[in-house]
Amino acid sequence: MNAWTSLAIYLAVGAIGGYLGSQARLPGGTIIGAMLAVIALQLLTQRHWDIPRGYVFVVQILIGVMVGLTFQPQMLKTLHGVAIPVVSSTLILVATGLATALVLTRIGLLDAATAYLSTSPGAMTAMIPLAVESQASPPVVLAFHFFRVVFVLVTAPLLLKLTETFLSIKSP
Repeated sequence: MNAWTSLAIYLAVGAIGGYLGSQARLPGGTIIGAMLAVIALQLLTQRHWDIPRGYVFVVQILIGVMVGLTFQPQMLKTLHGVAIPVVSSTLILVATGLATALVLTRIGLLDAATAYLSTSPGAMTAMIPLAVESQASPPVVLAFHFFRVVFVLVTAPLLLKLTETFLSIKSP
């Protein structure tokens, strides 16, 4: 099968999965649904079909545009008021991911690039293309981020409720 036919099949299956995921009304349901549908296709067919060479490049541009479009000028005003917590929490998350990556590398479980990208707090949509471009293992990076996204989506409502209940913190 040629790369363009493979891409068409993946896109069709991903679109169906994305639609079903969006209907589940979970945050990230579209991307998770598309991902699960393509993974299911690969498991059912026990095949991996090649896609056209420039596809990853185009997708990275589209993701960059999508992320760029989320920026709004009023975000700078909001950031000004919460800059210290934003920077602090970001540094803590990156440091924790880096420490975990060092441990995973030192014990020989993962190579350094895969360990770092797998444990970094970045969005899955950013980390997977970085893994493809680097010497990291994209399936391992995907597994880490996929599990993390699903875990957060499943536990966040309960943890938010517990936080509000036990710490008397109300969301804005």
